[in-house]
Amino acid sequence: MQLLLFIEVTSRIVESINCLCWDGLIIDKKIRVIYNQENIKNIIFYWFYRLELNSNLRQKIMLHAKQEIFKSGFRFTMADIARQCGVSTKTIYECFSSKEELIRDLVQQAIDEIKEREQIIIHDQTLTTMDKLKALLVLLPQDFQFFDIKRLYELQRYYSEVWEYLNTFMEEQWDGVDQIVAEAQAEGLLGTFNRALFIQLYIGGLNRLMEQASVDQIGLTLREALYEMVEIMINGIKMR
Repeated sequence: MQLLLFIEVTSRIVESINCLCWDGLIIDKKIRVIYNQENIKNIIFYWFYRLELNSNLRQKIMLHAKQEIFKSGFRFTMADIARQCGVSTKTIYECFSSKEELIRDLVQQAIDEIKEREQIIIHDQTLTTMDKLKALLVLLPQDFQFFDIKRLYELQRYYSEVWEYLNTFMEEQWDGVDQIVAEAQAEGLLGTFNRALFIQLYIGGLNRLMEQASVDQIGLTLREALYEMVEIMINGIKMR
């Protein structure tokens, strides 16, 4: 993060050097010499300050966007978010070049949280191996626990590139599950099974629920749908 900030600040300084004057700082554009070195510190401080403000505003924008998605889906506009944040629409677009970029960043934030929580579950000594497996299969970002499953269908339909990014993650991020499955098999808790088929059943089941939710009000949150689906996949439907 510090490296990224340094690169960003350096690029801003280069941009500043293209100006003839910045707050009394005289610059020779031809040879690009800054005569007042004290003002270099001022430039760096200024851009770090701007970056901090920008970071805080981005988080605020993402929070309001998430709330809008929960409330009414993806129909919100950037102007709606601007009003809620108390800034201009132009300012919103300075942070996110498009609504799609904003939604993609929300998805990336969710993916990052899932990866972090996956490691916590895997290394949690208080959980049994089967508890870990179930927890991984129903793992959701904290803010998405009560997310209406039809929102995923809307994402797939209206923001296909973002959906493909999320779908690729769902298809490829199985290392943690594989690790726990291997442990469960070593402990005699699970038999051998076709891993690829299991993954396709999982993803296919989720996709079918999404399609159904787009037509009928199935009344399930994403968390509830995953819990019921995983329970059936692991324990079956026979009486025990």
